[in-house]
Amino acid sequence: MDLDALRRAAAALKAADKVLVCAGSGLSAESGVPTFRGPGGVFQDADIARLTHVDTFHSSHRSEMLHWYQARRDLLHKIHPNPGHIALIQLARQATYTIATQNVDHLLEAASDEVGFRPEIIHLHGSLLEVRCDDCDYCTEDLALDLSAEPTCDRCSGPLRPGVVWFGEALPEGALERSVQAAEDCDVCLILGTSGLVYPAAALPETARRHGATLIEVNPNPSALSDLCQVLIRETTGEALPRLFDLVQDS
Repeated sequence: MDLDALRRAAAALKAADKVLVCAGSGLSAESGVPTFRGPGGVFQDADIARLTHVDTFHSSHRSEMLHWYQARRDLLHKIHPNPGHIALIQLARQATYTIATQNVDHLLEAASDEVGFRPEIIHLHGSLLEVRCDDCDYCTEDLALDLSAEPTCDRCSGPLRPGVVWFGEALPEGALERSVQAAEDCDVCLILGTSGLVYPAAALPETARRHGATLIEVNPNPSALSDLCQVLIRETTGEALPRLFDLVQDS
């Protein structure tokens, strides 16, 4: 592990008043959640690309899509926060942290419950815990509901869908606005396990850099954002974040 990079990252975080965390699927990989891109990423599979696009829901392949998403919802009963999640929440106690996550698994909330502290967590791509009506937009958290049975809305009888943002859909306006504001205001932008290929989420570190923030990337693989970063930590988040937290505590 690159101790010099860890020390530089710890020094930047220790001095920061406001930190924006841009979290990608790599943060949850060590909990058993498949990544979407990068080596072994599921989005390299053409079928997965099709099943995560909004057009598929409005096609004859809706049933296949909902079975795939229900399998992902069922996985939420079996996964738990890893050391990277826990260390991130512990770090968030040190300053004002905003976590803008592309993950839909709610492992950050579970880690917050374990630590006993919850920073601001913004779900840019929605949540697998949520179920939403495609017609009237009624939304509720209901992990017991079986989407593979193609249920309908109690209010309007419209088709129910997972409360995630699909490819071909816009990000929630409020979530994006809060994230952009955090990018403009932060002293440090901590980029965790993201390929940096999905916009507009990938634009947040670019915005932070333009406004003078120090960019720190934690990723075992180079990303599309690596060239923007002043500090590169080529380790998994589960390995690096606990070490980073220890150094921030000791500095």
